[in-house]
Amino acid sequence: MTLTQILTALMDFLMKDGSIDPVHQYFYKEFRNILNQDENREFDVKQVRFLLDKTRSIMDEVTEEDFQGMVQAVLTQYRNTNDDALNDRIRKMAADDAAAQKLNAADREKRVEEARKRAEEEARLAEEERIRSEARAAELARQAEEDRVREEARLAAESKVAEDARIAEIARLEAERLTEENRLAEVARQAAEEVRREAEEARLAEEAIRKAEEDRLAEQARLAEEARLAEEARRRSEDDALANEKAAYWDAQSGAGDSAPTEDHGGGSMKLLLIGGAVVVLGGAAAAFFLL
Repeated sequence: MTLTQILTALMDFLMKDGSIDPVHQYFYKEFRNILNQDENREFDVKQVRFLLDKTRSIMDEVTEEDFQGMVQAVLTQYRNTNDDALNDRIRKMAADDAAAQKLNAADREKRVEEARKRAEEEARLAEEERIRSEARAAELARQAEEDRVREEARLAAESKVAEDARIAEIARLEAERLTEENRLAEVARQAAEEVRREAEEARLAEEAIRKAEEDRLAEQARLAEEARLAEEARRRSEDDALANEKAAYWDAQSGAGDSAPTEDHGGGSMKLLLIGGAVVVLGGAAAAFFLL
């Protein structure tokens, strides 16, 4: 099967609806590039299936249903091409044999029959080879599918591990964030407690100062009151002493009348005069004046 036959069969399948999907078009281009890289100009079914699987491994956007349709389109073209070649070969063998031998009709029919049997045998062998090739291709496809499934499972497992690691890292960072927030909150609480304690100490100190000042002022007031009372007591004592002197004087002078006697004690004399409610004691060079 030639490269042109393969590409034509694939393009006919992809264009069956009159247009080609961009994904299918990209698949076709990749498949054509892979075929061009192969040195063979004739391809058997095994090679074709292998190259189709290779293209599928490069780009997996093509659905499994579309891919199997591409495979069947190419393999159908392969079978049709082989059938046409087989019929052409049978006819050519019969014509060559008849021309070479110039045999009679019976011999020609016999040789045609022999040629047909040989061609059928070759066709049978080719069909068996095709079936084996398709079986091998199917096995390769199955293995490729298993490999793909295993690879997807591996990637999914790796993705899960990565996701679990990401979630664990997020949890770790969140725990660290909460720990740091708690630490900062505790630091703030301790700072606030320290400020409160210092404020309380300042308040108590101010209270002590105020109390001391109140005590000092109270003590000053008490001392002032005591001094006032002592001064009043002194004044009362002086007043009482003066009153007693007055009383003693009047007791001594009771019944004296308007004039007072004059007494002379040795070297001088002392006169008592009552003048308008005041007593004047005259004696020598000194005089005493008492208010009545």
